[in-house]
Amino acid sequence: MKELTRSIVFSMLPRRAPDAHKGDFGKLLVFAGSSRYRGAARLAVSGALRCGAGIVTLASTERVIAAAACDLPETTFLPLPEDPDGSVSAAGLNLLLQAASGCTALAVGCGLTCSAGPDTLVRALLELPVPLVLDADGLNLIAGKLELLCRRTAPTLLTPHPGEMARLCGCSTAEIQAAREKHALHLARQTGCVLLLKGHGSLIAAPDGECYRNPTGGPGLARGGSGDLLTGMAAAFLAQGLPALDAALCAAWLHGAAADACAARRGVLSMLPHDLLDDLCVLLAENHF
Repeated sequence: MKELTRSIVFSMLPRRAPDAHKGDFGKLLVFAGSSRYRGAARLAVSGALRCGAGIVTLASTERVIAAAACDLPETTFLPLPEDPDGSVSAAGLNLLLQAASGCTALAVGCGLTCSAGPDTLVRALLELPVPLVLDADGLNLIAGKLELLCRRTAPTLLTPHPGEMARLCGCSTAEIQAAREKHALHLARQTGCVLLLKGHGSLIAAPDGECYRNPTGGPGLARGGSGDLLTGMAAAFLAQGLPALDAALCAAWLHGAAADACAARRGVLSMLPHDLLDDLCVLLAENHF
């Protein structure tokens, strides 16, 4: 296993030419949110915008979009119909597929819930030949159906926390935590996907057996929303053309490094995931990005 370092990350990040335009930095669709988890979509979009995606579209229900629109005016929106339980309805399938097929990457899963509508829509998105980050309920919906991942032809990044990883692997969370590297490498090889296993010392495993440990981040990240931010960050790098492994490495290290800076500024008890965005901006600026 290799240790992920600052120099590795900053050698991978895409630099902007003076004559660059928004089309040079990808088109990302974020499919996220439900009436209960509106903040998840907002955090994922925030992470994507701050990590340089050229155009970011949030595909969700009107109520989720309304929660994000005022604070994120740079975002474009794809309103989708809503089921009675507050989740996105399968009736929006054609609208979603049409928008997603024209993107350079997708971020799927944050706050969707595991209802029938999201289940249908996530399965359909997995069939598209578009690079994709799959997180949260996107992962929960395919637990026991890993063939959906094995069939994919485009780069795919999975970002489970230990509980989601246990559901994917069909074992207990304790078993995952007792052998994190073994399980991460096995699932990466089995599915052909890059895997970012979150937690203390996050692991990034590739299908070819390459594995990195991320040393940044701390207990201040142990609250809801931290993973949503990370998903948006990784998807932004994927949208800009980075390979899935590189996108995962950059997002994991930057997310953790911003959290370390935020903890020093606000304290691990009171820091919140959206607070990290200020520290992320400073970190990138200090390194001339």
